[in-house]
Amino acid sequence: MDKFYSLLKIFSRIRSPWVKHVGVLAFYLSGRRYLGLFLDPTLMCNLRCRMCFFSGEGYKAPSREQLSLDDYRCMAKAMFHRVMRLQIGCGAEPTLYRQLPELVGIGREMGIPHISLTTNGNLLDGQKLDELVAAGLDELILSVHGLTRQTYEYFMQHARFDRFTQLLDGLRKVKAAHPGFRLRINYTVNEDNVEELALFPDVFADLKVDVLQVRPIQNLGESAYRNFCLDKVKQSYDKVFGLLRSYAAKHGTTLIVPSKANLDALAKGDGGQGKDEANERIQDVTYVYGSPGFLWRHDFDFRHDSFEAYCKRTGYVREVLAGILPFVRHSAMQRHRTEPLNYTVK
Repeated sequence: MDKFYSLLKIFSRIRSPWVKHVGVLAFYLSGRRYLGLFLDPTLMCNLRCRMCFFSGEGYKAPSREQLSLDDYRCMAKAMFHRVMRLQIGCGAEPTLYRQLPELVGIGREMGIPHISLTTNGNLLDGQKLDELVAAGLDELILSVHGLTRQTYEYFMQHARFDRFTQLLDGLRKVKAAHPGFRLRINYTVNEDNVEELALFPDVFADLKVDVLQVRPIQNLGESAYRNFCLDKVKQSYDKVFGLLRSYAAKHGTTLIVPSKANLDALAKGDGGQGKDEANERIQDVTYVYGSPGFLWRHDFDFRHDSFEAYCKRTGYVREVLAGILPFVRHSAMQRHRTEPLNYTVK
């Protein structure tokens, strides 16, 4: 397990938001890295996955604009010295961006210790993977929502199962040539694909999966697939997730899964951890989103500002302290938040 996942495991076991905020403040004041940057260099996608808002009726991408390398270098200068993890690909498909190796290379030059790429993989092959790994990519995060041809192609509209299996062959070669390169599988589980998780050991035979994250389906906007019931997932939990835990223990795989309590809470609509403002503030002060023309917050001018100057000007320390000291009020500002859910990291 690399440094990032080791810290993630430790952080997931800390239940006190107060302790987490103290840690963030300590990292900030000591000038260390602690931010997670999630970057969409393009806002388009080649697929229309049924559980994604891209499949919604009448959906149109907000912009066909792509991130310029000049803007990316400005982002790097402004903030990358504070970034611990760079994830390229968040809500769109990054392999549509032709200069991916340059993004990875600049991140590596800036000393970011963990760089990953999140993709559906249908536009990747062994040669492109080799180029990305040579540029400094640490991890491929592959989105997979079915393990048979029928289910895979049903949920991942316009994808081809043959391309998926060819990519797995390419990954075997890349991992053999680069033992430190990591593969993570993200599987969004619902009532119609939960039982296929039992096929995981066979589909990924002879291919080391370093991290497996199983995410329960959530209603994140308009999508073609609208079954958000988790009853069958809960009924299959002991059998399917028990098998995955056995697989993870045998192969040294980091397993990131929801607990039964998380599923119950999610079904009730509280995101698995309730409306805890202190926990939400952790995301506010550590999560950074970037896309063409935008980085972190709407009043952050990444082309001319620096992270430290902005924080000093806007009272960032006070914002962190609001999660530690109850009498400190935090400033109200527009933020990017994702739906919170507590996972078990094993």
